[in-house]
Amino acid sequence: MDDTHYGDVRRNGFTRLPRLAAGEALTRLRDAVEDLRELARDRTVSSGDFVLEAPGIGGWAAWQQGAEALPGVLRSADRIHEHVPAFEAVQRSLDLAGVPVAGAAGSPGTLVNAFLWAKPPVVGSAKPWHQDIAFAPPSFGAEDHGIVTIWIALDAATVRNGCLEFIPGSHLLGLFPHTGDRERRPGEAPRAGAVEPHVADEHLPRTADPVAVPLEPGSAVMFDGMVLHRSAPNTTATEPRTAVSFVYRVPRPAWTRMEPADIARV
Repeated sequence: MDDTHYGDVRRNGFTRLPRLAAGEALTRLRDAVEDLRELARDRTVSSGDFVLEAPGIGGWAAWQQGAEALPGVLRSADRIHEHVPAFEAVQRSLDLAGVPVAGAAGSPGTLVNAFLWAKPPVVGSAKPWHQDIAFAPPSFGAEDHGIVTIWIALDAATVRNGCLEFIPGSHLLGLFPHTGDRERRPGEAPRAGAVEPHVADEHLPRTADPVAVPLEPGSAVMFDGMVLHRSAPNTTATEPRTAVSFVYRVPRPAWTRMEPADIARV
């Protein structure tokens, strides 16, 4: 992490970290993903921390609507460092909290969550525009804390298979309105027509064009929890897009604010 990376995060809300998890670290992360997939192998419905992919409507919508999913085919998984401790061990060995995160936020971060993000070929569904901080639980303390995420590609992430896209500078504009349905709680009935929370196109800022961030395996993108980002569906026939992300709580960066964005002016 150098001054260029720090400047990128402060100015644009994100920065590339080439070859962050190369060599042995990449191998360990890929092995941990296989262990995670083994835990989901016999699952036929999404539940708890495991969301299965579904053709047509996507994994999240299928989960909320109680629709049929693809057995054992993960779209995402939450708290992966608790299900497979190797994930936590790798991020600790790379000192992500103490080097890149501290370089961006000014002090080391505290790991609060880790995720698998899988987009299988053909059926890998989109993730709509959103800000991560909008989904922080009340216990997180968003008034005083921010989020820094490190998203590591384990396969090549390309425009064709759904790499991340960002709106530069959107982290400086405040919190945008998110529309859609909250995730149903355990025991709640499925909701027909459930829509994944997102920032509607008409509310997106016009201050900058979206920027796609393709990554080679082992490279990463680090971003502020206020920056707007999304990923398109995987339209390829043979190119999976697999990634893991580590989410850190940090003192709220001085350049961000939690006030609602003035969508009439952006």
